[in-house]
Amino acid sequence: MLSDILRGNIEKKTITQIYGPPGVGKTNIAIISMVYFVRRGYRVVYVDTEGGLSVERIRQISGRDFEKVLENLTLYEPETFEEQSKVLEKLFYIKNIGLVIIDGISSLYRLELSDDVHRNALLNRILGKQILTLLKLAKKKNVAVLLTNQISDTYTGVKPIGGIVLEYWSKTIVRMERINEIREAILEKHRYIKEGERVKFRIVNEGIEILKR
Repeated sequence: MLSDILRGNIEKKTITQIYGPPGVGKTNIAIISMVYFVRRGYRVVYVDTEGGLSVERIRQISGRDFEKVLENLTLYEPETFEEQSKVLEKLFYIKNIGLVIIDGISSLYRLELSDDVHRNALLNRILGKQILTLLKLAKKKNVAVLLTNQISDTYTGVKPIGGIVLEYWSKTIVRMERINEIREAILEKHRYIKEGERVKFRIVNEGIEILKR
């Protein structure tokens, strides 16, 4: 299952979260997922909150299907957390969506956090509402939802930003780590697969190369 996720096969009607430090390969997995769904006849919505989506990287991974991928890609680039909420509400009106990718689900949220406890509580409620909107979309339109997320260091260890809200509603959670050029994906949560499954891989021009155990 982990190798399926890394190759783009994200489960429909649920939320899948992939988190890890910058440069670990989260956006690569998102692009691979995009290409996977377009090749199966779907439109993909990509919400890029960090400006990390590279057209050249799409070209490398999609190969001969590059034009087809671009034709079936709906791209949003919100600049504020409020804009992100508005974008998500629009998705119910787009036809033939197979996959929604939020690349950096907590990036704009994190930018607005402050020392104001009440303001932060409001932001947490808005984040929760966004996740529920995505879950409703996933179930109503039979859509797969893929979230990428950054990490924060806590006294209990490294955790994804967004806390309990994101953890609770994400039915699949994959943590990604990197040692030099080798990446490792670790399954932390799944509905029917044992936690702790691991897959090592390397990023290559065509996408990723799964390494033998």
